[in-house]
Amino acid sequence: MGTKRSDEPRNRPAGRQGDRGQTTLDFAIGVSVFLAVLLFIFLFVPGILSPFTASAQDETVTSNRVADQLAAGTLASPEQPYVLDRYCTVSFFQNNTADCRFPEGPLETQVGLDTGYQRVNVSLRGNLSSGGGGEVVCWDGTGPDRGLVAPSDSACDTVLERGDPVPTSRPSVTSVRVVSLDGQDVTLFVEMW
Repeated sequence: MGTKRSDEPRNRPAGRQGDRGQTTLDFAIGVSVFLAVLLFIFLFVPGILSPFTASAQDETVTSNRVADQLAAGTLASPEQPYVLDRYCTVSFFQNNTADCRFPEGPLETQVGLDTGYQRVNVSLRGNLSSGGGGEVVCWDGTGPDRGLVAPSDSACDTVLERGDPVPTSRPSVTSVRVVSLDGQDVTLFVEMW
């Protein structure tokens, strides 16, 4: 019987391995796609996970918000932003909340921060002594010349600084606002870490 069965191999020309072999072009395309996917993973997965990690950008935005809140609303009246109310400013630095626009509690709560996550230091600085430089100022509330005094002055009743000391071992973010207190220009510093 001279008929061929369809499952028998056909005669093939020499040098061909079969119809389903891999060519060099197929291999090159496959490796290129694999490397492109691998590169995509290494470049974009850290960006996808970044909202779950802490960054200085969060502290920058929050520090600016706290500085604006203190300089234009909490320690000043909205009608006169950046002109601090003498009574509420001294009360804020004494942690006395009577008749002012900030709640009771620790400093972080008063400025609207998460107490377990962020730390803040708020201070008023100026150049009131002959030494020069921006030093933390004090408030003299008892003498005839009541008002802002240098920290070296013996009449210093209230140091106008609150919060933990700013650590030198960790990065911190500082927001600065120039404000007026008792007719004198001072600088409001909000430092966060």
